Amino acid sequence: MGPNEFEYVLDDNFLADFEYSPVKKANVGVRLQMNKTENLYDLKFHFEGIVSSTCDTCADEIDIPIQKDFEMLMKLSEVSNFEDFEIVYLARTEIEFDLTQYLYESLLLAVPQRKNCNELAISKSCNPEVLKLLEQKEKEEDENVEGESGDNSDPRWNKLKDLLN
Repeated sequence: MGPNEFEYVLDDNFLADFEYSPVKKANVGVRLQMNKTENLYDLKFHFEGIVSSTCDTCADEIDIPIQKDFEMLMKLSEVSNFEDFEIVYLARTEIEFDLTQYLYESLLLAVPQRKNCNELAISKSCNPEVLKLLEQKEKEEDENVEGESGDNSDPRWNKLKDLLN
């Protein structure tokens, strides 16, 4: 009963258990503060560390700093029920609960959706060779679109373009 503290490390070995994980490398420490009462477990997780991923722009390997807090409530009841997203109901007969899936999903939620070299704590520029290739490809696509639009243009669109001038 009362407050309890636990520490975990989410690393490459932890992630190896998840076959199709978008994150393959990590070194994230998790501090769990659990306050246990007679019928309720209040869990507070603090994630802090580094996750390796690829830049969305240039596909270079980058280290993304992670610092995020999550909370979870576990309530003792007559039967286990995991359908509620806010509270996990555990049967009183349960003597252990595996947090592996919750820790994995929380780690993925802690990783920013947009991963870019410029947006890191220690900003670095994207790979110039890849940026040059992307720019070249974009120019080629623009030229193809311009070449096609002259042949198959719909006269209604031309009238709309006149409104802009």
